[in-house]
Amino acid sequence: MNNVRKPLETTTIGAFPKPDYVPVRDWFDIARETGGMNSPKTTTDYTAASQSIGDEHEALFVRAAREVIEIQLRAGISIPTDGEVRRENYIHYHCRHIDGFDFERLEHRVLRDGAYETDLPAIRGPVRHTGAPYGAHDYQAAQAVSPRPVKFTLPGPLTIMDTTADCHYDDRPRLNADLAETVNREIRALVDAGCRYIQVDEPLFARSVDDALSFGMEGLERCFHGVPKSVTRIVHMCCGYPDHLDDEDYKKADPSSYHRLADAIDQAGFDQVSIEDAHCCNDLSLLDRFRKKTVIFGAVAVARSRVETADEIEARLRAALEHIDRDRLVVAPDCGLGLLSADLAEAKLTAMCEAAARI
Repeated sequence: MNNVRKPLETTTIGAFPKPDYVPVRDWFDIARETGGMNSPKTTTDYTAASQSIGDEHEALFVRAAREVIEIQLRAGISIPTDGEVRRENYIHYHCRHIDGFDFERLEHRVLRDGAYETDLPAIRGPVRHTGAPYGAHDYQAAQAVSPRPVKFTLPGPLTIMDTTADCHYDDRPRLNADLAETVNREIRALVDAGCRYIQVDEPLFARSVDDALSFGMEGLERCFHGVPKSVTRIVHMCCGYPDHLDDEDYKKADPSSYHRLADAIDQAGFDQVSIEDAHCCNDLSLLDRFRKKTVIFGAVAVARSRVETADEIEARLRAALEHIDRDRLVVAPDCGLGLLSADLAEAKLTAMCEAAARI
């Protein structure tokens, strides 16, 4: 193991609780209102609201990005995100910017091993990205109010497929490849805009291991095609959100999936993999399998209201460092923080960063 002490890098994964003045609602807001994450109101409300969003709202989105970045930095985060403050969720915002998706006539589907069912946007034609990329603008607006490099997040192809209804392709590998091309177009525009931390979210890898190994990894390679080594290429693989805080009965993905995916992840063409640990408490021998990859280690739970102590987090991080070099360990929450209040999110991040600073 590498004994040279250096500060452990800390980051967040993506979503952050939206300030009340943001002119769109997300699925975390709807979950608090309806008691579940699977309501189609997230989609229908955003579709309606987006018709009235104009240039005059840009200042509100920038204000929100500044606010959530300041909270992260105050807590001690070294690589913040923009909190995804413009999005109804981390998946469909991307889909609204590409051809082939229908957000008016939704389709009913049962998803994620029966974990939820809802009405989803439909794919009714070839998936293509023919318009202007959206990510470069969103990134630059957030980076302009941050003294630290901002990480930008996008949904991965397999996860997009799981949260939309395919009424056109009936060919999962081909759809995955076409979706990956749309993600790659956004990523390359982000690179041109100066973004140096780019994350693709693929929680479906933990639920659909066979698809992940069959064609999902190839999709990730397509997403990052042409990205220079100066950019940190990140993939997030959590085990899923529950419907509400402290919901211990939610059917999360089996964390043993990480062991099945580990060898392929370690050989894949990206730099960092983000995994959940605070909720599922992995067998830490998993980390021995990652000989090349940097691991973003989930150190605080995102769906439990209890704030972990710095001592607890420190003990778990020290245990993890028995299995991986410290220069390949990054500390983060399990997933996005949107289910929490801003105060609770800050308290958890502060404890996490305090623990990381001790090591």
